[in-house]
Amino acid sequence: MILIRKKQLQVFQDMTMFEQQILCHQLPHSFNNIKLPDNGKESHVNTSNKMIQDFKRRMLNIELEQYEVKIQQYEYQFEQEFLAFKSETSKTNSSYQLNQLNMFMHFVKTYVYHHTKLLIHQIRYKESCLHVKLLRHQNRRRLSHQTVETNKMIDVYPQIIVDVPKVSLNRIQLEYLSRTGKLKIFLS
Repeated sequence: MILIRKKQLQVFQDMTMFEQQILCHQLPHSFNNIKLPDNGKESHVNTSNKMIQDFKRRMLNIELEQYEVKIQQYEYQFEQEFLAFKSETSKTNSSYQLNQLNMFMHFVKTYVYHHTKLLIHQIRYKESCLHVKLLRHQNRRRLSHQTVETNKMIDVYPQIIVDVPKVSLNRIQLEYLSRTGKLKIFLS
């Protein structure tokens, strides 16, 4: 039972690390290799970028669903194993043995519960370490002005594009709004 729980929690750990990569805008390389042919037209580039974004979002959803299905499968296996263990040990006739068996099953459940909590705590610690590492990497990359290569990649997240004939903000305010790279302001 513990082995099944460990396998289940390994899948959970993989899923949480994948989610952290998504949250920190650090998709795996396999997601960034998707490209459509470019014919140079601005309208075609925007359309193809939207198509790639939608495709990446669908791929991310499929990947997350696969993690969830695996976790549910391990949960089902765990429940089946626990029921088999309980039925194997419950072959007793006396009330004293039945009382002892109930205590034993309580201790087994408690052990598995605490072992699971410990593993989840370790996973959450690893998850927070990865989050900090990814954010530091992202900040270093931003500070070293290597955003030229990341601008060529199409992000999964929607970008806000403001195209207005007159902007009532001064240059400092515009720089503040667009410094994250998520807001594009074009002056007509």
